[in-house]
Amino acid sequence: MNLNIVKVLIVLVLLSLLNSCGDSIKAPEIKEMNSTKSIELPKKLSYSYYLPSDSTNIKAIIIIMDPHGKPNLVMDSMHHIADDNQIALLGLSEIKNGISNHQLIIERDLKDFTAEKNIIQPKIYLLGFSGAARMAVLYAQRNRIDGLMICGAGMRRQNQLPFPAVLMAGMGDFNFMEQFYGPNNPKIFQKNIIALHYRGKHAWPPIEIMNEAIEFILARGTVSSDAIAQNFQNKSKEYLAQKEYYLSFKSMEVAYKLSSVEHQETRKNDLIKLSNKYSVKTYFSRLELHMEGEQKRYQMLTASLEVQDMVWWNNQINFMENKSNGKRNLLEADSYSRTMAYLGILMYSRLNAGIAGRGQYILIPKYLEIYQRIEPQNPDLYFFKAVYAYTQSKEADALNFLRKAKDLGFTDDVKIRTFFAQDFINKLNS
Repeated sequence: MNLNIVKVLIVLVLLSLLNSCGDSIKAPEIKEMNSTKSIELPKKLSYSYYLPSDSTNIKAIIIIMDPHGKPNLVMDSMHHIADDNQIALLGLSEIKNGISNHQLIIERDLKDFTAEKNIIQPKIYLLGFSGAARMAVLYAQRNRIDGLMICGAGMRRQNQLPFPAVLMAGMGDFNFMEQFYGPNNPKIFQKNIIALHYRGKHAWPPIEIMNEAIEFILARGTVSSDAIAQNFQNKSKEYLAQKEYYLSFKSMEVAYKLSSVEHQETRKNDLIKLSNKYSVKTYFSRLELHMEGEQKRYQMLTASLEVQDMVWWNNQINFMENKSNGKRNLLEADSYSRTMAYLGILMYSRLNAGIAGRGQYILIPKYLEIYQRIEPQNPDLYFFKAVYAYTQSKEADALNFLRKAKDLGFTDDVKIRTFFAQDFINKLNS
């Protein structure tokens, strides 16, 4: 199957799954949000910030958004970036999965912060992870910004952009599939977009990747010297010597896109030459074959949900876990890690529909058991367990599960109020 067709199918699967997930924003809600200013926001501002050591002339603000309202997870490790570049960091604590008024929150907190700190006409960069990254993309499509960095999420329109954009994801993250483009894709030569990938799963990227992303955002379009581009070209050569073909190619791509005018054509030719190198070509061919195989696995797993029992599912999960932990074939390991992540998204989607009355209630116990095998520490798992126990009149179990969910980081009070009576919530909070 042609990889471009596969990628279209993957995006369609993602959109259908995430439509019922907290990581998505439903179209009717967006339309309503943009057509009125009557949505009431809490008067109490809820954001954190960091000012650079020299805050007399702040040049830019990086707005940081986390899907669980915890921007400090990454912001605390970015202070040196702020100090080195005279950038302020603004973490929005009210941005969380499932909200529809994210645009108003961004506008309100940004306006208050710039007024309070007397920051005049700064450049605005957005940085978001997972569901918050999707909110950042939507905001960027409707407002003037100067740069966009999204982690663990894709963009529906990845053409040449009016601002620099960086896509980041672990190669074991299902969202890698949304972000990936190979050496033959025209995006290789679109200078305002870069995908930076690394060995990892669905989480905030390592700080060295964040450094590279911010370096790209700041340097793109304002290249005054060739030093940064040369640094990335040197990295490319080092990665190539280590047989890290993916990282070698991406580093060379960054070097080309950040080249000064006099070196652009030479580096473009170097990039093309690297893409035609036998070892690099072979690597990307194998990677794309694994991605095509994944699509077939997604279809098989989805079709098996209703018909296969837990003996089959436990055997299947054992097999995928073994493959994803393999050390000899890292491309295969990443592929099965992405499949496990896909299955986690699928379970979330089916459980979300099931408890809302849109899915098969009778299959919820099986979904919960599969979810437990895939993501045993996911707070959403225990929220769904609590809801199911509550509908079975097992209030004590529901309380224990919901407390566990909150201990693991579940923060969606709207969902709690939706599925539980007030007297139950009172017991939870007592």
